[in-house]
Amino acid sequence: MLNTPIPELIIGLYSVAAFLITLYTLGQFNLLYYFLTPNKPDRYHPKRPDYTWEELPTVTVQLPMYNEFYVAKQVIDACAQLEYPADKLEVQVVDDSTDETVEIVRERVEYWQQKGVDVKMVHRENRQGFKAGALRDATPMAKGEFLAIFDADFRPHPDFLLKTIPYFQDEKIGIVQGRWGHLNREYSFLTRSQSIFLDMFFVIEQQARSLKQFFLRFNGSGGVWRKSCIEDAGGWSADTLSEDLDLCFRAQLKDWKIIYDTTIEAPAEIPVTMLDFKAQQYRWTKGKAQVIRKLTGKIRAKKLPFFEKLHIWFDLYNILAIPSILIIAVLSIPLTLLMMETREYDVFLSIFSIALTNVLLAPWFAWIVIRKHYSDSRKAALKEMLKFFFHFISMLIGISLFQFISMVDGFVSNKAFFKRTSKYNITSKNDTWKDKVYRPHEVPLVTYLEGLFAIYFAWGIYIDIKYMAVAFLPFHIILVVGYTYVFLSSFRKG
Repeated sequence: MLNTPIPELIIGLYSVAAFLITLYTLGQFNLLYYFLTPNKPDRYHPKRPDYTWEELPTVTVQLPMYNEFYVAKQVIDACAQLEYPADKLEVQVVDDSTDETVEIVRERVEYWQQKGVDVKMVHRENRQGFKAGALRDATPMAKGEFLAIFDADFRPHPDFLLKTIPYFQDEKIGIVQGRWGHLNREYSFLTRSQSIFLDMFFVIEQQARSLKQFFLRFNGSGGVWRKSCIEDAGGWSADTLSEDLDLCFRAQLKDWKIIYDTTIEAPAEIPVTMLDFKAQQYRWTKGKAQVIRKLTGKIRAKKLPFFEKLHIWFDLYNILAIPSILIIAVLSIPLTLLMMETREYDVFLSIFSIALTNVLLAPWFAWIVIRKHYSDSRKAALKEMLKFFFHFISMLIGISLFQFISMVDGFVSNKAFFKRTSKYNITSKNDTWKDKVYRPHEVPLVTYLEGLFAIYFAWGIYIDIKYMAVAFLPFHIILVVGYTYVFLSSFRKG
């Protein structure tokens, strides 16, 4: 083996992956630094101006949905009851459904119209352009100069508009984004892990970028757009699966500003099955890769301060951490065998050690999120960390192969088929998704490869123990648990 170029290839690929992960970690720690050392008196949100009730502008609340049998009623009712002047509030249900959801929407629209609330149904007979197409077609019919958007699984608090709309007194503000909350965080280990995964973004990353006035993201739901901003940025486009990221970056490239207010919460249902979680991750990962392909040239041409542009590149290209994790995982076993043959490559144990220190990032982020939102003492936070953290890390590791394939698909494919994430109106541990009409049935073929990966890394544990090579042993244990969990959970039907 040592007389072939294979060792050099293994070490070269491994070193590149470790380097990319280190860059990712440096970027994340930089955001953490901004989060912990704000340069503004109010660290949580910008100063919100006041509106008198009479001065409030007209708002249209848009609810894009497709076959949302279990949650359509709840989101329509929540938005119809938003605190806002009745003559300045329109609720526009943008429905592409092909099942009983159509009748549910029609019934709720009629109900609220009788109550004096301006609720309309915009129904399309096709899904052309999916969510982006639905919003594109409905927006010209919206009477509001501001458009609040909620996916069907969201339940906005009554004061959502009263907290967001005042920001638009600044004519440069095109978007106001709130923080996603979680209706069913306590449902399972999977939902708890996802809640931390989402909160690490909303609580730390998005907040840090907001404090530094870097480019921010509109996250597809729980936010408000100025209609003229949408028009100026070129409108909704269906050529990527991340129409929200695409449009908000195009808006910011046209010098529109985004306000992110972490104190404005928009609760939503977290996917409760592994297949639904995978469907969501597929859209987000592939869509981000498509946006990179679409907007890299425009971002490169835009004149911006150095650190602002650097963080735009980091926000987009941190997706490369996904293949880097996969490369390190796959090569860890041949690298172990290589180091058993000779001490010549011991230096690369140091490279692994450097890469390994990057995992400290996740518990630090998770600890901040837990202390801020889910515990009232350090003891309670530690208990919460011990309860879920290994499961959280295992889930992130176990999903990396699926994310990698989604990313590659986004870089090579222009197709943008939108596979919905099923919602079941799960808001407590007593609710169930079993025997529901949207129950997941299709298991992606990559799932079987995830099972083979679990076996492969179990072989790595055997090698670690046999040769007493403990450097990769903790990593291999997490890999086995993660891939086994994702593999078996993908077949769960009830």
